[in-house]
Amino acid sequence: MSSSVPTTDSTRFDVREIPCRIKHGQIFQRWFDLPVGGHFVLVNDHDPVPLYYQFAAQFPGAFNWEYQLRGPEEFQVRITKLAPVNRPDEPTPACPGSHDDEHETAAAGDVVEVDARGLEPPEPLMRILAAMETLTAGRKLRAITDREPCHLFGEAKQRGFRHESSAQPNGSWVTVLERA
Repeated sequence: MSSSVPTTDSTRFDVREIPCRIKHGQIFQRWFDLPVGGHFVLVNDHDPVPLYYQFAAQFPGAFNWEYQLRGPEEFQVRITKLAPVNRPDEPTPACPGSHDDEHETAAAGDVVEVDARGLEPPEPLMRILAAMETLTAGRKLRAITDREPCHLFGEAKQRGFRHESSAQPNGSWVTVLERA
C-alpha cells in the first residue's frame, strides 16, 4: 500500500487571495528569486496587464510574458526570467554620460516635484510611486502629468496618502500628495 504525499508546484503562483496592496511586491520577489531561465505561472482573477507594464518599464528584455489562460474568471501567465537583474534595493551601476534632465525629481523647501510629462505609461506612475516612497513626514509631492493620473489615486490611498488633483490650462494635470 502506497500513500501519496501532496506536493506543491513551485512553478504555480496563485495570487487571487493575496491583498492588492502587497500582491505586486510578492510577485516581483518570486521573480527575483528565479534563476535565469526559470519561470512560474501566475494565476489571478483578472488580467494582470498593469503588472506587465511594471515589468516592461523596470526590466525591459529581462522577462517573457506568455498568457496560458485568458479569463474571463481566471488568468494564467507564464513569466520567465531571461536575464539577471538588480533588485530595486541594490545599487544600479551608473551609465557614464546618461542624464535625463527633463524628467528629474526636484526638491524645493517642503515640496518634492516630479515632472512626468512626455513619458509613456506606466513610467509616470512608476516615477511618482517611487518618489512617494521616499517622501518624509511633513513634505508634499507635486506630480505633473500629461493626463489625469487616475491609476495613482487608489495606490496613493492604499499607501496612506491623500491627494488633490487639478487640470491645468495647458492640458497637463498637477497632483499634490501628502501622507494622511
